[in-house]
Amino acid sequence: MPSAKPKKPPKQVAADDLVRETAGSYVSGDGRFEVRQSDSTWYVVDRQQTNEFGQELIHGPFGSMKAAKAQMPGARGVKPLLRSRTRPKPAAEKQKPPKPPPKSWIDRLPREEATQVKRLIRAVEKEGIEDADALVRRDRAGLQPAIAQALLDRRVENAVAELPEQERVVARRVLKHLGATISASEASGDPLPGWALFETGPAREPTKRRVRLGD
Repeated sequence: MPSAKPKKPPKQVAADDLVRETAGSYVSGDGRFEVRQSDSTWYVVDRQQTNEFGQELIHGPFGSMKAAKAQMPGARGVKPLLRSRTRPKPAAEKQKPPKPPPKSWIDRLPREEATQVKRLIRAVEKEGIEDADALVRRDRAGLQPAIAQALLDRRVENAVAELPEQERVVARRVLKHLGATISASEASGDPLPGWALFETGPAREPTKRRVRLGD
């Protein structure tokens, strides 16, 4: 019998890696920064330092979670301005409760729909795909199957990566030709039957959204 494959050691979380805390909120591996989503923009919040007004030290906005993550190493060297020496606010004003954080796109959904979206985001994250929130949002908003396409591309690439190095170029070339053959059939106008790749739903029923192979 073939010997069992050795288990991979658990992935070490580096200081600048991101760990999902809640929907739209990620924390750096060392706990110093929070990468927070607000609508379609992202911010880096320093949990160890405050600004000159004693409030959160925030960097951003950034167009994506990946862009915000790329700013974290540089944010470690940022020194906030000295605390402002303005006159203290009246006691009544100090007691005002802080403004609630802005709602994310998931918070605006009906409760049952938001629960389904969060479950889908967690499933996408387990596949090792970064920025799962944005991918799920794009999939829901567009006509293209963003999630299915990302999963297909990732699993095909993983399968190719398992081949010996000298065979990978040939494998990718074959996949590209196969994808072109499938696409050519979709555009064919002759009376013969053709073929196409379609996304399937949770019950594995085909949808009308097509996925591409070898793009």
